[in-house]
Amino acid sequence: MSVVRERALLLASGSQEWVPPVPRPASTLVLIRDCGNGVETFLMRRPLTMKFAPGMSVYPGGALDDSDFDAAITDSLDEEFAEINGRRASATAREFRALLACAIRETKEEAGVEFTDASDVVLADHWVTPEHESRRFDVRFFLARLPEGQHAYVASDEADHAEWVRPADALERHSRDELPMLRPTLELLRFLAPVSSTDQALEVARSREIVARMPRATPVGESDLSWNIINERTGEVIATNVVPPAHLETGGISR
Repeated sequence: MSVVRERALLLASGSQEWVPPVPRPASTLVLIRDCGNGVETFLMRRPLTMKFAPGMSVYPGGALDDSDFDAAITDSLDEEFAEINGRRASATAREFRALLACAIRETKEEAGVEFTDASDVVLADHWVTPEHESRRFDVRFFLARLPEGQHAYVASDEADHAEWVRPADALERHSRDELPMLRPTLELLRFLAPVSSTDQALEVARSREIVARMPRATPVGESDLSWNIINERTGEVIATNVVPPAHLETGGISR
């Protein structure tokens, strides 16, 4: 029995043999740029030596740092704007500012791209790592157009390859097992695939209903599982009978 299935069955049965770690707040920033009649997005591949998602294609991002709460980049944000988006992000206005600052900081550290105006970065999604994982994150996904005159590249040892790719092409490569990705990355690509421009992508993201989505297993009979997407904050089921996780995120493609 796989570790995923074993832990999911324990959780679904109400057993205390596996106690899920508390997820750490984190942020990710999805860079996009115009390309013909659509957009391209910047994906980075994590080295196989990484403890989380080794070998997977991801967006720049990382865990919230205490310094993000004091970052000057978000000082110019209107307080009402921070409160509204804080609610959309299941956070307080102060937490939202810090999460946004985290996304901007991580993107500079990992992709060499610097933002000077926090309002250029838009909240786009929210995912929580499943409860069967040993390393869990409560991740807000932000979306932004590549600033004019800047170039994204591998700027740290948290990636060993990076590329600009059309979302539809990335999804097609994933279907051929050529581009391993976690569910949230795939969902952002599906969101971006039909848009015609960066303007449209940002406009849709600004009005998008966002909740903290998390995969969770429910028991079927004595030994089977059915996977749903739930609102992690309320437990409400958002989608039923979704594709189950194929592996541990901490194992990536190496296990």
